[in-house]
Amino acid sequence: MRTFQELVDRREECDIMDYVDTKPDIDEETIIQAREAEKKLKRLKMAKYSHELFDEIIEEMMRDKKTILEMMAELDAQEAEIYAGQTRIAKRQQTKIIQDQMAAEANAKK
Repeated sequence: MRTFQELVDRREECDIMDYVDTKPDIDEETIIQAREAEKKLKRLKMAKYSHELFDEIIEEMMRDKKTILEMMAELDAQEAEIYAGQTRIAKRQQTKIIQDQMAAEANAKK
């Protein structure tokens, strides 16, 4: 225990800032990540109502090489719905390829 005189002598050394509680600085990176995660979740929820958005998300997941189980978990969808989306994507790609070939043939004939 300190004597009274020691305490009196030390009071000049004390700084109010040593005892002030302050809020920590806000980490902007964490806030940005949270906003991105929130946008992704909203997008996944909206995928239930739009085939185009659903197919777009499935296409992104296929590019990322995600498994059917991962897709089912993220989209909260049945396997049949995912296969139907993949079928629509494949048909769209085939149609585009055929249209490009027909356009190339038409240009070649000119």
